[in-house]
Amino acid sequence: MPKGRTDMRWAVHSRVEGSEPVLTPSEALKIGLAAEVLRSVGELRLRATGTSMIPAIWPGDVLLIRRDGAAEAGPGDVILFGREGRLWAHRVVRRMEGADGPLWITRGDGLTHDDPPVSVDELLGRVEGVPRQTAAQRVVAFVLRRSWIATMLALRLRRSG
Repeated sequence: MPKGRTDMRWAVHSRVEGSEPVLTPSEALKIGLAAEVLRSVGELRLRATGTSMIPAIWPGDVLLIRRDGAAEAGPGDVILFGREGRLWAHRVVRRMEGADGPLWITRGDGLTHDDPPVSVDELLGRVEGVPRQTAAQRVVAFVLRRSWIATMLALRLRRSG
């Protein structure tokens, strides 16, 4: 592996509506270490879990996160942030200026509600390599957001293919 790059095979958790995060001491240690490596090295690879970002990010996808340029993230970008002892990778819906600096309003592509604003202190990096959604992807996301059955079917089809 080239110097200055770190590859960690820990998961980026996605919130499923109605679920409460349960964090083991081992997970908390891994997440803290991942956040520290990203802050100090500037680049990190993480494996995604959860379904909140389908169809753009599927469970098992390896995400490349970079610290540089994260503060300039805008609508359409996917950012990584730390909250509730977990790492979250969600798409920026809008960016606004708050009293203490910029705030990002994010939402998982498969979710129907926005997350609470992400502060500069919570922002860890920008996910690279995730394309902005096309019109077809927005339609798929619309269907998957409203149908758990469609989401499970899509996951099964992806695993079998």
